[in-house]
Amino acid sequence: MQNGGVTGTLRDDIDDLVALTEAVTEELRELRAAHGVLTVQKFAQAEALRRVCGGGDLLDAFLMFEREMKRYQTTGNRDEAAAAISITAPADNVLDRLEHVVGALPQDGRIRDQRTGRRWSDDGIPIIARDLVHLAEVQGRLGTELLTLELSGTLDDGLRLDIYQLTTKTLEDTAPAVRVWRYTPDGDITEASSEIEFTLDEAPATEAVNEEYRAKHHQVQIELPEGITRSAAEDGDPLYSISVESRDAPMRTVSFTDESQLAPTLSVRFTTYRTVATIELLRSSA
Repeated sequence: MQNGGVTGTLRDDIDDLVALTEAVTEELRELRAAHGVLTVQKFAQAEALRRVCGGGDLLDAFLMFEREMKRYQTTGNRDEAAAAISITAPADNVLDRLEHVVGALPQDGRIRDQRTGRRWSDDGIPIIARDLVHLAEVQGRLGTELLTLELSGTLDDGLRLDIYQLTTKTLEDTAPAVRVWRYTPDGDITEASSEIEFTLDEAPATEAVNEEYRAKHHQVQIELPEGITRSAAEDGDPLYSISVESRDAPMRTVSFTDESQLAPTLSVRFTTYRTVATIELLRSSA
């Protein structure tokens, strides 16, 4: 199950930041030239921008890109502001957006036209591209993470969660955060004091490293209390929730395998959203 990964021919590694910057520069020019105002659908075609602005997540990337374009318009220099306006101005074609450029920026007493706006924009786009790539690098959005979760165990012996984490070495060496919540019979989550958090950074782990990737294997043992199958009011109610949370926001792929042998009155549900994967134990009909 994938969380907004980049597709197409764009390389996933970041060894060549120059090539990535060139790709972002070209996509900024394409956004400027494309017909229509800036929308999520229009932005979705810009794979390199999706990667540097949101780690591959389209919505995160679009919102971040909009914020950065507004910042360049208010605090950037003339060329940066011209580039941002030429991409985001409320007009369907680039000529009209360039008119917005020359209308919004100081004229210095000279008559300006679309050619001037295009020249300023041409000078500003490479600057913005370099800034966006640098920002993505320092904020950890350029790496990739493959997370494999395997659940096993029984009611008597408890559950074991095996976490296999494969990341590009450019990401910070940070283990996922694992939290276990128990639900009350009325369906509410118990108070925060009942939450169990496993600090995997300090726990022993099997690790392997090569020139590009780092692989780690963590194990988490979870004891189940007696009477757990009777602690939910109705079928389908959650009993336990195990969340595995990535502390960075890279491009992320998550897979899950359920090898547990629980009672017929229990079932397992797996969901993932952005950087959080959740395994729930549910009450089910016998």
